[in-house]
Parts: sequence; C-alpha cells; structure tokens
Amino acid sequence: MKLTLLCLTASLAIAQEPHEGPSAFEAEFAASDIFRSGSYIQPIWRGLGFEGHYFGGNMTDVGFTGAFYAFRLRELKLSPGFGVVFGSNETTAAPALSVRWSYEKNWFVTEGLAVQGFRKSPVFAEEEEDAHEPVSYVRPTIWDGNHVSGRWKRLTIGGTWEHIHFREGHEWKGGGRLAVQILPRVSGVLYVLGPGKAEWRGGILIHPAE
Repeated sequence: MKLTLLCLTASLAIAQEPHEGPSAFEAEFAASDIFRSGSYIQPIWRGLGFEGHYFGGNMTDVGFTGAFYAFRLRELKLSPGFGVVFGSNETTAAPALSVRWSYEKNWFVTEGLAVQGFRKSPVFAEEEEDAHEPVSYVRPTIWDGNHVSGRWKRLTIGGTWEHIHFREGHEWKGGGRLAVQILPRVSGVLYVLGPGKAEWRGGILIHPAE
C-alpha cells in the first residue's frame, strides 16, 4: 500500500514538457579566441527529443548527438540522454551518456550539461602539428554551460564552471556568467573564465518557447 502511494505521488509530481514540436527548440552558441561551443535541443513528443552539442579548440573538435527523455519533479527538470560522441584529430567515435538539468524558483536558477564517452580515444600533443603518436588515451568527458545564478528582470548573473577532457590536459575552469535578455526568446551571454589569463567568451542564447 505504501509503495503504491509512493508511486502515485511520484507520478503526480512528474510532468511532461508543456510545449513540444519545432517551436520549442532551444540553442546556445558561444566562442572565444581559443574555444567554441554550440548546443541545439529539440523536444519532439511526450518528453522525448533530440540534442546535439559541439565543442572545439585550436586543434581538436568534438561533437555529441543523441536522444533524450525530459521529465520534471516540481521545479527540477532532468534530461538524461544516450548517443554518440565523435570528433576530429582521430577522436574515436563511441557511445556516450548525457545529462542536462535545470532548476528555477523565484530568482534562483541553475543549469548544466554533462557528457561522458565510454571508449578511450587517442590524444595528441596540440603544440606539435605533425605529431603521429598519441601522448595518452582518454574517455571524453565534458561539463559545459554549468551555472548557478540569480535573475533580476532581464539580467541573469552568477558563477559558472566547466570541465573539458577530450584533448591534451585535464581542464577545469570557473568564473562568471552574465545573460541579458534582448528579445522574448533571445539573450546575449558573456562568460569570463580562469584560471590563468582570463578567457572572455561571448554568444547568444535562444530560450525554449513558453
């Protein structure tokens, strides 16, 4: 009896996306002089959808594409997905998992993306253009666009962090993020990231239809 009530409570708390179809897409594109990223998310039917993500550096580009299922538990939205990670510079195509989350309540908002590849891929020295032997092998891991922010009218400002591990090095970066709403579904976004020399990354954010 208790288990039945628990399942009923959970099913009432979980709701499908209210808007699906072509107009419900969301996207983000950002770039600096050393890094580029892009994401496209398309809900299709009853929580199911398609997602594609791109991450590029000076020598290596990596992409992920797959399907996801989105569900809500009150203000928390989770979107686990499964697909394929692939890329340039002899990146090994491999199955991968993705998880996106978003949570918004009153002025508080947090969002993020994690992608984890299953197969090891060779990594080449980026400062040596003619390198023929890999310096190591890694399972691609990407955390991108993660932030915890406060929202006030058209402004959203807070802290951000990312983890990039598909090329030489094991990069963790953190800093600040500012988004300014320009149109009902469009915002400009600016990141400043460290450590070391500050990386300024600017772009555009297209919000899902409401």
